Amino acid sequence: MDNQTVADFWDDFAPDYVAAQRESRLPITTDLTAYLTQQNILPHARILDVGGGAGRFALPFAQVARQVTISDISQQMLNFAQQAAQAAGLTNIEFQQIAWSQLAARPQADVVFASMLPLAPKDLAKFSQLARQVAVLNRAVTHTDSISTELQQLLDLPPVDDPTNDAAIFQKYVQTVRQLGYQPLQQTFTYHLTEQVTQEMLVAELDDELTLDQKKVFAAWCVKKFADNREITAQQTYVFKTLLWRLELQ
Repeated sequence: MDNQTVADFWDDFAPDYVAAQRESRLPITTDLTAYLTQQNILPHARILDVGGGAGRFALPFAQVARQVTISDISQQMLNFAQQAAQAAGLTNIEFQQIAWSQLAARPQADVVFASMLPLAPKDLAKFSQLARQVAVLNRAVTHTDSISTELQQLLDLPPVDDPTNDAAIFQKYVQTVRQLGYQPLQQTFTYHLTEQVTQEMLVAELDDELTLDQKKVFAAWCVKKFADNREITAQQTYVFKTLLWRLELQ
């Protein structure tokens, strides 16, 4: 997709995306901010958050860093970030509406950061060039749900295209960083959550995707699972990985 199409998509999707972020129970922003502070990466630094969206990471970073620039292709996402920064009383955040591909490949901050930015491994050379000191990538690499897994096996459903379930790309990042001559440092954050699920929720999610035979199997499963319960519990696991490399160690 061209940049304008991508920008239009994120402008339209921004309200739902921000609402989902606000409802998230995952403490990854707090934990990652603490980790990067302990590594002496955030304190007193100028940070460039590429694809920073509504400021999910930039706002907590700004509590520690000297200055943070949120760069994003979507003006609507940046509007949400600006509103959140004003509400938090943060004055050390700047906002830059630009596509990642249009950023000049030169140092623009002490630290360049991105979370879930759809970078190809070949892009890491340019990504590194945006920073003077440290480059940091954060990515969700594993997401499992006990009920979804059980139903996928029971009904022989195709794998779901889930951007939070892609460990392979992270390993390619590690290999590429080494090929660039840097020493990558990795940190893993694992979270276990539970969610209460109703039969109505599952029907709404699956009904249009199932064949008649699959619907019969699914209905029988529901009778058994929900026999004495309005809700059942899904066990969920989320794994995030953070990759950082210090540019002065090349």
